[in-house]
Amino acid sequence: MRRLLHPLYRSLETSVHPLRYLFIEITQRCNLSCRHCGSDCTTAAQHDELTTEEWLRFFEYLRQHFDRRQLVLVVTGGEPFCAPAFDELLRGLGRYDLAWGLVTNGYALTDKNLQRAVDHGVHSITVSLDGLRESHDWLRGQDGSFERALSGIERVARAQLPFFDVVSCVNPRNLGELDGVEKLLRERAVPAWRLFSIFSKGRARDNRELLLDDAQLGELMRWIAARRQALKREPFRLSFSCEGYLPPAIDAAVRDEPYFCRAGISIASVLCDGSISACPNLSRSLIQGNIRRDDFKTTWDKGFEKFRDRRWMQRGPCAGCADFKRCQGNSLHLWDDAQNQTARCFHHALN
Repeated sequence: MRRLLHPLYRSLETSVHPLRYLFIEITQRCNLSCRHCGSDCTTAAQHDELTTEEWLRFFEYLRQHFDRRQLVLVVTGGEPFCAPAFDELLRGLGRYDLAWGLVTNGYALTDKNLQRAVDHGVHSITVSLDGLRESHDWLRGQDGSFERALSGIERVARAQLPFFDVVSCVNPRNLGELDGVEKLLRERAVPAWRLFSIFSKGRARDNRELLLDDAQLGELMRWIAARRQALKREPFRLSFSCEGYLPPAIDAAVRDEPYFCRAGISIASVLCDGSISACPNLSRSLIQGNIRRDDFKTTWDKGFEKFRDRRWMQRGPCAGCADFKRCQGNSLHLWDDAQNQTARCFHHALN
């Protein structure tokens, strides 16, 4: 019944567009050099990053203009622990009583750093683990990153936060290791695991060895569906991420909720230079303004037209497609400015 009513729910949600998740990219500095990085992050700042004072003023603004009971902030990067003013920024979130979570690559998730986040009131942590040791270290570009991420996962599991999950970027090198990764996570009492595919953006744009072909994508879907069936009575949640519209039967087998790209509908982001967008990895052509010069709430309420009415995406492989009404051009992070069309159709790949 929920899936049958989903089109109505999506229409109402798009019309009302309540802001539920706000990504806060506090820096693009990073302690790793990952092969698939969509933001092309380095150890140094790449943009005119917001100052600590600008971020704190924005946190106070959010407290004044949004219902804190309905809004969750997701602190991301880069690598958040690399932000020069990490403690002061997170102290500000606590001071303004804003609920927030943290996304990290796990490399700096030491006892001390985890305690810093807990002391500042973190509600959730998401950690990346991209295969077994050799595959993870290869993708992350740093020997030893697997052990450090796994140790960080163990620490977070022991901390018993309200929400904790692990995410993995599936590629041809680690596709055959999913059973092993699942075993590691379940042994460490990880409650939830989300799987992503890598898309052709940033450093991955011209690196075909990172991308699943159609047959491999199908293999991934079959594996997730089979494992979800086997795990349905276990306290371990496995799902495919929100990326990509899938054939309905596959969607129901690999996700808890029907596909819905909520970018610009209930999800926004403020990038490290103040740019206002939706998910952090979207094309910069979709930026809606900048908090240094634009009122954020006005931008959210009256901007984002391209996110809420996506008929402009009905071109290239989407032109004339009978599934466009449900798909809406696929996830917006897959939009390719150079080709002026979606970079990949998951529905076509799996049919």
